[in-house]
Amino acid sequence: MFGWLGKLLRVNLTDRRISEENIPPEVLRQFMGGKGLGTYYLYREVPRLADPLGPKNRFYLVTGPAQGTRIPIAGRCTAVSKSPLTGLYIDSGAGGYLGPELKRAGFDMLVIEGKSEQPVWLDISSDDTLIRDAKHLWGKTTHETELALRKEDKKRGVLAIGPAGERLVRFACLTHNYFRTFGRGGLGAVLGGKGLKAIAVRGHLESISTPDPDQEKALSKLLINRSRAAREKGHNLHLHGTPWLVWRSNNNGMFPTRNFQTTHFEHHLKLSPDYLEGVFAQNRRRQPCERCPISCSWVITKTFPWAPQEVTGAVAVPEYETLGLLGGNLGIADTEAVIQANHLCNILGLDTISTGNVIGLLMELAQRGELPENYQKESVRFSNSQGVIQLISKIALREGLGDALAEGTMRFASRIGPQAAALAIHVKGLEFPAWDPRGKLGLGLSYATAAAGASHLRGWPITGEPPKISASSVLPSLVEQQDLKILKDSLIICHFTHSINPVLENKDCANIYNIVTGESSTEESVRRIAARTWLLARLFNIREYDEAPRYYDKLPTRFMEEPVPSGPAKGLTAFVSRQDFEECLTELFQLRGCDKNGYPTETAIKDLGLEKLYLEFGS
Repeated sequence: MFGWLGKLLRVNLTDRRISEENIPPEVLRQFMGGKGLGTYYLYREVPRLADPLGPKNRFYLVTGPAQGTRIPIAGRCTAVSKSPLTGLYIDSGAGGYLGPELKRAGFDMLVIEGKSEQPVWLDISSDDTLIRDAKHLWGKTTHETELALRKEDKKRGVLAIGPAGERLVRFACLTHNYFRTFGRGGLGAVLGGKGLKAIAVRGHLESISTPDPDQEKALSKLLINRSRAAREKGHNLHLHGTPWLVWRSNNNGMFPTRNFQTTHFEHHLKLSPDYLEGVFAQNRRRQPCERCPISCSWVITKTFPWAPQEVTGAVAVPEYETLGLLGGNLGIADTEAVIQANHLCNILGLDTISTGNVIGLLMELAQRGELPENYQKESVRFSNSQGVIQLISKIALREGLGDALAEGTMRFASRIGPQAAALAIHVKGLEFPAWDPRGKLGLGLSYATAAAGASHLRGWPITGEPPKISASSVLPSLVEQQDLKILKDSLIICHFTHSINPVLENKDCANIYNIVTGESSTEESVRRIAARTWLLARLFNIREYDEAPRYYDKLPTRFMEEPVPSGPAKGLTAFVSRQDFEECLTELFQLRGCDKNGYPTETAIKDLGLEKLYLEFGS
């Protein structure tokens, strides 16, 4: 077997049983790896209505066939579980070194099940796997935990939860390499519920075998050259990292501003690369993922009073999503305050996207005078950066108002009432990323139908058009891009390969897959793997639903009924009409093998080879 190792490591924390299992080759071929493989095991193993914070939920840390090879864009890893935030399917990805390290330790996947009564951490190496006592680590930040576990071996890949995960904040994240996070959906709370503080991985395999090393080397060189070509042409991602998207988003009328009330932030230049690079010109450096020629991430080498050097692994330059949600969405243009808020989220273990959304909702309720009296004393107003920083700590520690906000936007809004629910920006309970769908044709359908909820990494229609016409014309593009996202998360390769020249497409995924595994797949056959994964994630959610699936595939009221008041997207909603949304939703269902109510059809289930799985685990 090439590319894959064909093994998973299963750790039951209840009875401390550790075992290795073979992954059937036919399952690997059906689901590829990463997101696909994790989705398959989640659907088989996590029963309907399982408590996401309980012992019956499972956590899957999954590599793909490209990890550990010489492919230069594969320094990532995927995590799959049932979300404490939404009660539904969740997958999340992170860069760094963890995925290749797990592969070099001899495993395609790690499965965590059960629950430990005492805090523990997991010590994985090529030689042995041990469950170790973590009482001395409980209560520590993610940075303190990683520094402690890497003290013995600097080459360890460490994944840790912070105080937010320990306290079961529903959008707690997992942190690796100090600032790389599995951010979405509350995966940190999943591990917190299991009493698992950290996972440390150290592999000793030299490399992962591929069938033709010369072909592998040639492909690696080609991808590096395509990346170099984009850099030489001045692609902004290569030059500035993701903060350059502040310019693009704001100019296109998509930048979240004051809880998405509008889409153009008047102070956006203070969050842009011009300002960041001007202030920190001599105090920043790149920190790429393993073998990455794009190198989009930056850290700040300057010492800040709020980040003591002795306990700080790295202070990161915030990514675009954070600049959007903790910056413009909260009305904050104080650059250092956003950097501090981002760092605080990293060390406490909070998803910056969800954090920015739930605080944004709080701020708008205060602005409108609709905040209940018992929350008013601790509330903050738009642009109050120091108030936000204090509130982040309260959320992570579940103190005061922070305890209510720690439940996430959907649940916090439901506590207050219908007026708050109408202002809550989420799909299926997952808060919105920093891209307002009122500025891009068809993007709202991607958010509405994603199994995880609102995510910009589940499908991005290839169009520069705003939603001034029916979204029907971009639906084939949306399906193609949904498949591409799944394939990238299953191989696993970086999403930012849209920034190489030429851009990486589905046909490239098929080529990479074939070269690392020795398979003879076509673009059409790998897209069937993606379609199979998309449908299976939907089937997982359907087991949890009380209503027909279509009921859950919807957008917040704001995007459907409130035209943008000013800026480049002035006068626009996410669709030209609600009827257009409904008609496009039906059409998208048909393209994805579902009936008009959003249920996968028997024909699609059978055609994609899911019939046996569905009959055995579908209820």
